[in-house]
Amino acid sequence: MRKTAQYLFLVSLFVLTLTSCSTDNDSTKVVLLNKLTTVVMGQQSVYTFSYKNSKLTKVAFEIDGQTDGVGYDKYFYINNLITQIKRFNAANQNTATTTFTYTTNGQLEQVVKVEPSSNYGYRSVFTYNTDGTVSVTGYYGDVTTQNTLSGVSEKYYFENGEVSQKDFISDTFSSTLTYDYDTANHPMQNVIGLNAIKLYTFIADGLFGIKHNVAKQTTYLTPGVIKNQVTFEAIYNNDNYPLEITSTTTETGGYQYSFQYFK
Repeated sequence: MRKTAQYLFLVSLFVLTLTSCSTDNDSTKVVLLNKLTTVVMGQQSVYTFSYKNSKLTKVAFEIDGQTDGVGYDKYFYINNLITQIKRFNAANQNTATTTFTYTTNGQLEQVVKVEPSSNYGYRSVFTYNTDGTVSVTGYYGDVTTQNTLSGVSEKYYFENGEVSQKDFISDTFSSTLTYDYDTANHPMQNVIGLNAIKLYTFIADGLFGIKHNVAKQTTYLTPGVIKNQVTFEAIYNNDNYPLEITSTTTETGGYQYSFQYFK
């Protein structure tokens, strides 16, 4: 399924990036991430971030060995909510647009991502359950309408404001992931509007938490039977933000992250 493949690829990704030149950033009192370098399963990527005050304006990326691996994302806001992210390739062509809509109390309600070149669209719908969990249902279609059930769904459980468990279910595959966190600062916790879309980026990433950083991720394909466990170790700066995060894993491959912040 296209969404399943997209999910597996994006698991390496909430690396938003942007050109290091711009320092639209006129805030010197809050910590903001400037550059992120990653090595995920041997694939290196570099992301650079630009801001206006504490709002993202652009994230530029260079991802080795990937088609359209060089480009940038532009961020658009209404008030303090991110309403759209437009992706551009190295030729400045708009290859994808992601649009966010919210409930009246500012909770993420729906995300639609369209890719005009392939006339493809994917819609994620968020349901806030009475037990405190959040369910996400996917639909696919063209750039105008996405009403066909994708056969992919996620369910999120929370503890102390963080995602403690994620259930992933598709027509052919299901898994449960559990997460433990450190007590340090999240590299992007001061970015306006990011927490509101965090569940969508969690689908697309899984590395970072909402307030803190993932210290351990455990995957179960069968209840009670561990398929894979990744432990993250971090080096922090004097402000308790990570400078480096590296992983150990019970399977081949691993993760390395290096963070640089605006001074």
